[in-house]
Amino acid sequence: AQEAVQNVSAIIKKFSDEDISQKDVHIQFVQAGEGGVDGDSASITVAAAVISALEGVPVRQDLAMTGSLSVRGDVLPVGGVTHKIEAAAKSGLDTVIIPKANEQDVMIEDEYKEDIEIVPVSHISEVLDVALAGEPEKDSLIDRLKNITGSALEQREVGGTGSPSPQ
Repeated sequence: AQEAVQNVSAIIKKFSDEDISQKDVHIQFVQAGEGGVDGDSASITVAAAVISALEGVPVRQDLAMTGSLSVRGDVLPVGGVTHKIEAAAKSGLDTVIIPKANEQDVMIEDEYKEDIEIVPVSHISEVLDVALAGEPEKDSLIDRLKNITGSALEQREVGGTGSPSPQ
């Protein structure tokens, strides 16, 4: 989990015009229980929440997301994607963002297939495009992020794989 926080911090430092080292950021996972959160599957969620708070652009409240995050902004695969999608559907959410690299792992029950939209992503800019609400602020934010991380996105698009870059 420590590495996940460092990766999120690196993305935000690249992205934000502000020096976030001078800010107090507290993330609380309300339903995590006493054991806390293991692993880095909430990295894209943490990044979206912190960027939302820094930029004043709200996160949609009808979606869930899971995915690890590299320092370059690539969304990396995580475990338990099928279970997480079904839990989101049971909770009444409309959309779930997952790593594109996990797309082939999804085997949800038929009863949930029509209840939830699954959005596979490969980069944090795609996460923010889906997760953030509020035009035109969101579009400006996404454009800025693409300018900052553009070369990595262009290289991936030329290669045509859509899979995460190696770390």
